[in-house]
Amino acid sequence: MKKIISNFEKNSPNIYIICRILIGLFFFIAGFNKLFHPIFQGYMLNTISNIGFPFPQFTANFTAFCECIFGLFLMLGFWTRISSVFLIIIILVALFTHDLNSIPKELNPIKKETGIYAMDPFTWLSYFLYLPQTLYLMFLTLFLFQGCTGFGIDTLRNRVMTDNK
Repeated sequence: MKKIISNFEKNSPNIYIICRILIGLFFFIAGFNKLFHPIFQGYMLNTISNIGFPFPQFTANFTAFCECIFGLFLMLGFWTRISSVFLIIIILVALFTHDLNSIPKELNPIKKETGIYAMDPFTWLSYFLYLPQTLYLMFLTLFLFQGCTGFGIDTLRNRVMTDNK
Protein backbone atom coordinates (compact mmCIF):
# COMPACT_ATOMS: atom_id res chain seq x y z
CA MET A 1 0.00 0.00 0.00
CA LYS A 2 2.84 2.37 0.86
CA LYS A 3 4.41 1.69 -2.53
CA ILE A 4 1.17 2.59 -4.32
CA ILE A 5 0.86 5.83 -2.35
CA SER A 6 4.52 6.57 -3.03
CA ASN A 7 3.96 6.10 -6.78
CA PHE A 8 0.98 8.45 -6.67
CA GLU A 9 3.04 11.05 -4.85
CA LYS A 10 5.88 10.75 -7.38
CA ASN A 11 3.49 11.21 -10.29
CA SER A 12 1.36 14.03 -8.85
CA PRO A 13 3.41 16.79 -10.57
CA ASN A 14 2.91 15.03 -13.91
CA ILE A 15 -0.83 14.72 -13.29
CA TYR A 16 -0.96 18.42 -12.39
CA ILE A 17 0.86 19.32 -15.64
CA ILE A 18 -1.48 17.12 -17.71
CA CYS A 19 -4.55 18.74 -16.08
CA ARG A 20 -3.16 22.25 -16.67
CA ILE A 21 -2.40 21.49 -20.31
CA LEU A 22 -5.79 19.87 -20.97
CA ILE A 23 -7.80 22.64 -19.28
CA GLY A 24 -5.73 25.22 -21.18
CA LEU A 25 -6.32 23.29 -24.42
CA PHE A 26 -10.06 23.24 -23.73
CA PHE A 27 -10.20 27.02 -23.28
CA PHE A 28 -7.93 27.60 -26.28
CA ILE A 29 -10.09 25.48 -28.60
CA ALA A 30 -13.36 26.89 -27.23
CA GLY A 31 -12.13 30.47 -27.65
CA PHE A 32 -10.65 29.75 -31.09
CA ASN A 33 -13.93 28.27 -32.32
CA LYS A 34 -15.89 31.24 -30.96
CA LEU A 35 -13.52 33.59 -32.80
CA PHE A 36 -13.22 31.86 -36.16
CA HIS A 37 -16.01 29.29 -36.65
CA PRO A 38 -19.24 30.91 -37.94
CA ILE A 39 -21.60 28.60 -36.06
CA PHE A 40 -19.83 29.09 -32.72
CA GLN A 41 -19.63 32.84 -33.40
CA GLY A 42 -23.40 32.83 -33.78
CA TYR A 43 -23.92 30.83 -30.58
CA MET A 44 -21.67 33.19 -28.64
CA LEU A 45 -23.30 36.32 -30.04
CA ASN A 46 -26.80 34.98 -29.35
CA THR A 47 -25.88 34.04 -25.78
CA ILE A 48 -24.29 37.43 -25.07
CA SER A 49 -27.23 39.26 -26.68
CA ASN A 50 -29.85 37.24 -24.77
CA ILE A 51 -28.10 37.93 -21.47
CA GLY A 52 -28.24 41.65 -22.24
CA PHE A 53 -24.59 42.65 -22.15
CA PRO A 54 -23.85 46.02 -23.76
CA PHE A 55 -22.02 45.95 -27.11
CA PRO A 56 -22.74 42.25 -27.68
CA GLN A 57 -20.48 41.85 -30.74
CA PHE A 58 -17.48 43.40 -28.97
CA THR A 59 -18.20 41.49 -25.75
CA ALA A 60 -18.50 38.16 -27.60
CA ASN A 61 -15.26 38.73 -29.51
CA PHE A 62 -13.38 39.99 -26.45
CA THR A 63 -14.51 37.04 -24.32
CA ALA A 64 -13.62 34.54 -27.04
CA PHE A 65 -10.23 36.22 -27.53
CA CYS A 66 -9.52 36.05 -23.77
CA GLU A 67 -10.55 32.38 -23.65
CA CYS A 68 -8.26 31.61 -26.58
CA ILE A 69 -5.20 33.58 -25.44
CA PHE A 70 -5.35 32.77 -21.73
CA GLY A 71 -6.13 29.12 -22.53
CA LEU A 72 -2.98 29.04 -24.67
CA PHE A 73 -0.99 30.72 -21.89
CA LEU A 74 -2.31 28.23 -19.34
CA MET A 75 -1.43 25.36 -21.63
CA LEU A 76 2.13 26.68 -22.03
CA GLY A 77 2.49 27.50 -18.34
CA PHE A 78 2.97 31.18 -19.15
CA TRP A 79 1.49 33.72 -16.74
CA THR A 80 -0.31 30.78 -15.14
CA ARG A 81 -1.80 32.73 -12.25
CA ILE A 82 -2.86 35.71 -14.38
CA SER A 83 -4.37 33.37 -16.97
CA SER A 84 -6.25 31.55 -14.23
CA VAL A 85 -7.69 34.82 -12.91
CA PHE A 86 -9.02 35.84 -16.33
CA LEU A 87 -10.48 32.40 -17.01
CA ILE A 88 -12.06 32.30 -13.53
CA ILE A 89 -13.75 35.63 -14.25
CA ILE A 90 -15.08 34.30 -17.57
CA ILE A 91 -16.37 31.14 -15.88
CA LEU A 92 -18.02 33.06 -13.04
CA VAL A 93 -19.76 35.47 -15.42
CA ALA A 94 -20.99 32.54 -17.53
CA LEU A 95 -22.08 30.68 -14.42
CA PHE A 96 -24.05 33.53 -12.87
CA THR A 97 -25.54 35.01 -16.04
CA HIS A 98 -26.34 31.87 -17.99
CA ASP A 99 -25.66 28.47 -16.45
CA LEU A 100 -27.41 28.80 -13.10
CA ASN A 101 -30.63 29.34 -15.07
CA SER A 102 -30.26 25.80 -16.46
CA ILE A 103 -30.81 24.34 -12.99
CA PRO A 104 -34.50 23.43 -12.66
CA LYS A 105 -36.50 25.17 -9.99
CA GLU A 106 -38.79 22.18 -9.45
CA LEU A 107 -38.47 18.43 -9.83
CA ASN A 108 -40.75 16.83 -12.40
CA PRO A 109 -41.21 13.13 -11.64
CA ILE A 110 -41.50 10.46 -14.31
CA LYS A 111 -45.12 9.73 -13.36
CA LYS A 112 -47.26 12.83 -13.75
CA GLU A 113 -49.72 11.56 -11.14
CA THR A 114 -47.19 12.07 -8.31
CA GLY A 115 -47.01 15.82 -8.89
CA ILE A 116 -44.20 18.37 -9.01
CA TYR A 117 -41.85 18.70 -6.03
CA ALA A 118 -40.03 21.78 -4.82
CA MET A 119 -36.26 21.69 -5.18
CA ASP A 120 -34.48 21.03 -1.88
CA PRO A 121 -31.02 22.58 -1.23
CA PHE A 122 -29.09 19.31 -1.54
CA THR A 123 -30.66 18.48 -4.87
CA TRP A 124 -29.96 22.01 -6.11
CA LEU A 125 -26.34 21.60 -4.99
CA SER A 126 -26.05 18.31 -6.88
CA TYR A 127 -27.28 20.06 -10.05
CA PHE A 128 -24.83 22.90 -9.42
CA LEU A 129 -21.89 20.54 -8.91
CA TYR A 130 -22.92 18.63 -12.03
CA LEU A 131 -22.29 21.73 -14.16
CA PRO A 132 -18.90 21.44 -15.93
CA GLN A 133 -18.12 25.05 -15.02
CA THR A 134 -17.78 24.12 -11.36
CA LEU A 135 -15.07 21.59 -12.22
CA TYR A 136 -13.25 24.15 -14.40
CA LEU A 137 -13.54 26.63 -11.56
CA MET A 138 -11.97 24.19 -9.10
CA PHE A 139 -9.07 23.42 -11.45
CA LEU A 140 -8.48 27.09 -12.24
CA THR A 141 -8.47 27.91 -8.52
CA LEU A 142 -5.84 25.20 -8.04
CA PHE A 143 -3.75 26.69 -10.87
CA LEU A 144 -4.19 30.16 -9.39
CA PHE A 145 -2.80 29.15 -5.99
CA GLN A 146 -0.25 26.60 -7.19
CA GLY A 147 1.05 28.53 -10.19
CA CYS A 148 3.12 26.75 -12.80
CA THR A 149 4.83 23.71 -11.37
CA GLY A 150 6.85 21.34 -13.48
CA PHE A 151 6.92 21.87 -17.21
CA GLY A 152 6.07 25.40 -18.34
CA ILE A 153 7.46 28.76 -19.36
CA ASP A 154 6.99 30.24 -15.88
CA THR A 155 9.12 27.43 -14.41
CA LEU A 156 11.86 27.96 -16.99
CA ARG A 157 11.79 31.71 -16.41
CA ASN A 158 12.05 31.25 -12.64
CA ARG A 159 15.01 28.87 -13.06
CA VAL A 160 16.82 31.36 -15.30
CA MET A 161 16.16 34.18 -12.84
CA THR A 162 17.47 32.16 -9.85
CA ASP A 163 20.53 31.00 -11.83
CA ASN A 164 21.40 34.63 -12.67
CA LYS A 165 21.37 35.65 -8.99
